[in-house]
Amino acid sequence: MKIEFWYQLPVTAEVDYIMKCALKAEKIGFDGVTHEDHFWVIKEGSGCRPECWTFLTAVAMKTNLKVAPLVTCIPYRPPTLLAKIITTLDQLSKGRVMLIYGAGWWKEEFEAFGYKWEPNRVRVERTIEAIELIKKLWSEEVVTFEGKYYKVKNCRLVPRPYQKPYPPILCGGQGRKMRIYAAKNVDGWVGIANIVTGLEEYLKKKKLVDRYVGKRKFIYGLSTRFNMNKITIDDIIKGVEGFIKNGVTWINFRMDPDSKNLEFLDKIAYVIQYFKEQMK
Repeated sequence: MKIEFWYQLPVTAEVDYIMKCALKAEKIGFDGVTHEDHFWVIKEGSGCRPECWTFLTAVAMKTNLKVAPLVTCIPYRPPTLLAKIITTLDQLSKGRVMLIYGAGWWKEEFEAFGYKWEPNRVRVERTIEAIELIKKLWSEEVVTFEGKYYKVKNCRLVPRPYQKPYPPILCGGQGRKMRIYAAKNVDGWVGIANIVTGLEEYLKKKKLVDRYVGKRKFIYGLSTRFNMNKITIDDIIKGVEGFIKNGVTWINFRMDPDSKNLEFLDKIAYVIQYFKEQMK
């Protein structure tokens, strides 16, 4: 069983520092990097939080890493535009991009940047409809679509994605409706959990997903965040082993504080190499 280890970029740091972290992540053996799809920083760090897809494109061009948003906020971009952005990056990177999506949660950010804040139910419905449209745009020659939130007429997406039939699509939403839709319709789900204490809660959410996935191939992912000054390498390894034993094959580390990530990468390198050896 192949396990992929990904690294969450320290998004509140300065741009040059974030890129140095991405380059180092490749050097120590990470399979890919993720980036938050947020526009600002409040009461945290001193950096700038660069735009998600622009920065992922830069990383993909400077490294051989896979790249993905964690997560992209679907309401921030029309699905036609998002499909075009990801397709372009998929072509440029020769198949190293993954779409991880969510419905958005930060009301203040929506309003600060001019987006209409809608009820949870509406954002979830809008997100699910957008994913359906994106899949059509990626797999059909000509698309005419009339949904509740989005409409297109005779839309042709050129170029088509490099990956066939299209890049992997994973749900980063944690709500019941999002998990059920993901289990039935996309390629995977990324749960959020504490690496040391969060396995039981993760498995409760996973149980619902299991019920609807059936026997098809499906990626179970873990997004975990920890302060490297307050956790041991042994704790991380033990925690990862617990999730792997329960079917998780995609693991993403975010290490706090952001300003210390370059040195933290030296420490986490042992964890990556330990599991790479185990998988040989």
